Amino acid sequence: VFFRCKLIMIRLLLLLFGSPIGACFHWGGALRSGCICYRSSRAALPLNQMPRMAVAASFPPDRHLPSVPATNTFNRVLTGIRFAAATYVVAVVYYVPLIPLTIYSMLFDNERRAAVDWIVQMWARGTLTLLGSKISVEGTENLPDPSEGVLYVPNHCSFLDIFSLSGYLPRRFKYVSKIEILRIPLIGWAMRFAKHIAIRRTDRASQLATFKDAVRCLESGSSLVTFAEGTRSKDGRIMDFKKGPFTMAARAKVRVVPISIIGTHIFQPPGALVPYAPPRGVRIVIHPPLPAPAEKKEMATLKAAKTAIESALPPSMLPLEPDVAPRA
Repeated sequence: VFFRCKLIMIRLLLLLFGSPIGACFHWGGALRSGCICYRSSRAALPLNQMPRMAVAASFPPDRHLPSVPATNTFNRVLTGIRFAAATYVVAVVYYVPLIPLTIYSMLFDNERRAAVDWIVQMWARGTLTLLGSKISVEGTENLPDPSEGVLYVPNHCSFLDIFSLSGYLPRRFKYVSKIEILRIPLIGWAMRFAKHIAIRRTDRASQLATFKDAVRCLESGSSLVTFAEGTRSKDGRIMDFKKGPFTMAARAKVRVVPISIIGTHIFQPPGALVPYAPPRGVRIVIHPPLPAPAEKKEMATLKAAKTAIESALPPSMLPLEPDVAPRA
């Protein structure tokens, strides 16, 4: 455990202080389809040569997106330290009630462990509150009854999507998450206590086991969040959905609730280990539930969910139109 914590802190320091051999990134400076293009840093500039980050100039005007903050190296370092400190301080505080609630849940609510889900929600919200975040939730009238297990399907463009949903969606739920997330000290342990579902993407047997665990979780009355794109979007634009989550819903006979998450990629794009600015102006839009998919007809629900999510996304987060112009 000590070694893992030490390794995480080393990676964080490498990211924050621009080591060319760490997990850091710098702004590529080139625009791709109206969005910032990020690339790994093999020859990172010294801190005294790095330009001030006028991020707003790199994004196209879009009144539907949060205002993009101008930031610099010092602010990014400070925000990263605040985020890491808030994450682990809040986690340590909530471990006091987590342990007895986990024991209680194992004895009296072993399938759902709703009390542990509540702790995870409070941890995520406490972390974002300490960071100074402002996240709004729209369409709460579309949420099913808390006693109904459903499949929540949001778009995915940032690690902050998990914090935002966990902290601000007023329902208890579990994630289908990479096994690496569940191995993070304190945070991953809490997710394991809550019986979140782990997956190894490269392991076919693990994928089949994950599918069965997810169906069993939904059938038990728990709700589940799964990102149907399979991974985070690189530029904030919604990608094609995979059929698997909707097959889960069909097998468990549960409704599907589409969710649009708007703006998280501005504050923590893929490749960033921590946010470089407090997420303010992020929106979560909950759409009306879709009926449980019929067996062998999951594609109809897939298309309906994607259409609903796209209806609330700004133009810069929609898929690019295909190039159909004739070529010479």
